[in-house]
Amino acid sequence: MALTDWMTAFERAQASDLTSDLERAYEAALLIQGFELEYYNDRPVRPELELGIPRQTQAQMLRRFKAALKLCRTSLEELEQNRGQLDGQEHRQLQLIESVVSRYGRRTPLPSMARSPNLLPSSLLNVFDGVRRQLDPEAEATMVAGFRRRRDSTLVSLRILLLLLLVPLLIQQVSRNVVISPLVDVYSRDMPILSYPQPHLQQAAIKKLQLYQSEVEFEALLAGKTPPSRDEMQSALAGKAEELRNDADRESNNAIKNIIADACGFLGFIAVCWFGQRDIRVLRGFLDEVLVGLSDSAKAFAIILFTDIFVGFHSPEGWTVLLEGVEDHFGLPHHESFIMLFIATFPVVLATILKYWIFRYLNRVSPSSVATLHSMNGGG
Repeated sequence: MALTDWMTAFERAQASDLTSDLERAYEAALLIQGFELEYYNDRPVRPELELGIPRQTQAQMLRRFKAALKLCRTSLEELEQNRGQLDGQEHRQLQLIESVVSRYGRRTPLPSMARSPNLLPSSLLNVFDGVRRQLDPEAEATMVAGFRRRRDSTLVSLRILLLLLLVPLLIQQVSRNVVISPLVDVYSRDMPILSYPQPHLQQAAIKKLQLYQSEVEFEALLAGKTPPSRDEMQSALAGKAEELRNDADRESNNAIKNIIADACGFLGFIAVCWFGQRDIRVLRGFLDEVLVGLSDSAKAFAIILFTDIFVGFHSPEGWTVLLEGVEDHFGLPHHESFIMLFIATFPVVLATILKYWIFRYLNRVSPSSVATLHSMNGGG
């Protein structure tokens, strides 16, 4: 049993190394594509050309290009030997790496201007290669290893996703109710930093007190009684003022509790990200596979839903409710000017970033999704 566990752990370690090599090579290939699109008009990089940029910037870009190309070449040899263990999304990543490396040859970074034609079409060669892999005696073991690696990747992704969601929430709630709340209630009167004055709470209490006085006089008039005397009104107002002061102190303490508890939850989130860096890389690959697996209509629908919620016609009301909720959570006064300024600027910036992402990334990776998006959005 111990030998089986050791072999399973060894297989998982190999699968993790393979995933890490694929992710690094894929990011390097995307970096090279970015250089081609930004500096060479979507053509291969040519180090001998003089670009219209400072020489230091060009030299730095070429150093990064050579390092990325070297990483793609060294990783491609190992990835090609374990091609059978890759799933659909990882196959597409490997094809991108192969296409980048093929543009610059195997030995020299300079692109070859003359290419010898293949004797047979590449699609037919791929069919022969697929048949050869199916007839390979080790094909079953390779397929089982690939299935185990994908299963482990899914389990790791779900685990780290739950940890990222639940750990900060549990830390925030437990620390607030068990540790922070009793301490703030005990030391808030003795420590000025925990009982700082909040003018907006005092103003709200004054308005409530004035409303209470008007209600008492109005109820007395409706009942046909004489209005309360000055001493009776003063006594009633004193009791109501004490009650409103206690409510204001409670709201101020709740704001302090929320700030400290949220800080503890944020530290918990950072700790999960720090100790789960490898799992987060696996989660990124899993999310990429899920998103790429969506149909063009589903991708376009998700983009339209996101834009209509956050930058659409009805988004100002949603942002107003959200910002007022945040201000109440942290005990801050409502600033209408700040809310209006935020609504006038942030959705515009968000829409600009989304359009730039569609232009630079989605238009190159999935042009059909962009066409479907324009069709579903009324051609706009």
